[in-house]
Amino acid sequence: MNNELRKKWDNADLTDDYIFNKVMLDKEICLELLRRILPDLNIKDIQYPNNQQEFSLAPDAKAVRFDIYTTDERNNHYDIEMQVVNEHNLAKRIRYYQAASTMEAYDKGKTYDFADNSYVIFFCNFDPFNLGFQCYTLHKHIDNAPEHIIRDGQTDILFNIPSSNHDVTPKMQAVLDLIAQRNIEEPDAFVVKLRERMRKVKQNRKWRAEYMRLSMYEMDQQIRERKIQELQTKVEEAQSKLKEGQAKLEEGKSRLAENRAKLNEDKSKLAEDQTKLNESKSKLAEDQAKLQNEQDKLKSKWHEINNIQEKDIKALIVKLQKMGINEAAIKECVKTSYKLDSKQLQNYFSD
Repeated sequence: MNNELRKKWDNADLTDDYIFNKVMLDKEICLELLRRILPDLNIKDIQYPNNQQEFSLAPDAKAVRFDIYTTDERNNHYDIEMQVVNEHNLAKRIRYYQAASTMEAYDKGKTYDFADNSYVIFFCNFDPFNLGFQCYTLHKHIDNAPEHIIRDGQTDILFNIPSSNHDVTPKMQAVLDLIAQRNIEEPDAFVVKLRERMRKVKQNRKWRAEYMRLSMYEMDQQIRERKIQELQTKVEEAQSKLKEGQAKLEEGKSRLAENRAKLNEDKSKLAEDQTKLNESKSKLAEDQAKLQNEQDKLKSKWHEINNIQEKDIKALIVKLQKMGINEAAIKECVKTSYKLDSKQLQNYFSD
């Protein structure tokens, strides 16, 4: 496992969000990247970038965590993200990121006219909209007049890293070629600086250890999620059988009602109808027994899922403790990962 993680670290490039974050923590690098993305803004300076900056729109709302977040001298807000895997939810994800960033752009007591501009920038290792463009710039527009752009201060920019269309400026093309590991057509001092920063990041032992810890956690998380998914599939199968049993039960009830109607309509067929009625009752009892059996199985599956989750949580706590992580961080990790309340969380630390 350690050899595998070391190999992963050695092979990691700018498409790895951890490497990307650490490289972009360099203020001058982040500033130059923003200048190349948005040359018309003439950005003079920015605040020192924050990585994994977290915002929450409300106490009970889903929190959003930015890869790189900063503001410039005019208080424009910038969120820069590296997206390697296409999870097919990018549009709605950008919408939520913009909402979080925009909340920071409105100062209490000021009118809406004074709201700051916000930019959400995604580097995608895939074509985000499958239209073949190298760069997508998104603004709101009026459906009746698509050429009319709504200037609300929000701008979304998405780069299609694999594309080699050269639709961007030469300076931005050099950056995209570096990320995509393509040949750089002309010497570029910023590319040299990026490579040097990547080299220093790779040489940082603290960051390498942190990367490996996070990678191990992600692997464990994937295994747990796969197990939970397998159990969920079994539960869904049981629920499907339960619905079939319920349908058969309803069918039996329907047949019973029909038989009773026929009994009232034709007394001469009483004996024959009574036999059918008894058969229906027998079938109904059988269906009810099957239904009860399926319900018992479903309850058993749910208990099994809860037991597995409890074991997974305990195993995770032990593993994190062995890694030397403090109890507060472990509690936060467990609470967030498994959505536990404080009372449930305390049960795992009561000993």
